[in-house]
Amino acid sequence: MAGTMETPMKKRMTKITWTTLGLALAFLFPITTHAQAETAPDEVKADNMARIEALSAKTEFEGKFSLPTKVQCHMHKLAPGDYTVVVKTLEDGMKLVMFRREGSEVVVESRPIPPTPVRDEGHSAVLLRHGPGPGNYTLEAVYVEGLKLVLMLDESGHTQVLDKIFAGMKRVPIS
Repeated sequence: MAGTMETPMKKRMTKITWTTLGLALAFLFPITTHAQAETAPDEVKADNMARIEALSAKTEFEGKFSLPTKVQCHMHKLAPGDYTVVVKTLEDGMKLVMFRREGSEVVVESRPIPPTPVRDEGHSAVLLRHGPGPGNYTLEAVYVEGLKLVLMLDESGHTQVLDKIFAGMKRVPIS
């Protein structure tokens, strides 16, 4: 009789052991799940994103230039080569600057300022600043002669102390 009582007890202990082992494995090695990767882009706004309103934008300027070296502009890396620059004005007065090369386009919001007579007047040009750091260049602004405006794009090229002291400005002519 004692032999028949141990069998259900052994079965119960075996079930408890396997259940505990299964739970331990599930806890130690969970299945990786991924959250939904798609977000609604209209709800996301970042500082370096420009508004694109193609129908209400008026083209103010278009020209061509050639970058001699790799530059950065608002977290975009622009490779050396030939570019087309387009300046558009939205209905609210905001000026967008677009850089086009080989089918790709970078759009940046600008901060227009009037030129200083000593530094900025002359033919239209892209203004490159040495920095941040050694060997790097920032596309800081575009000077448009016809509009008599400097369109500031990226001022990160002279944020470090050494860049403020040693960084020089280079004009790349726009034709």
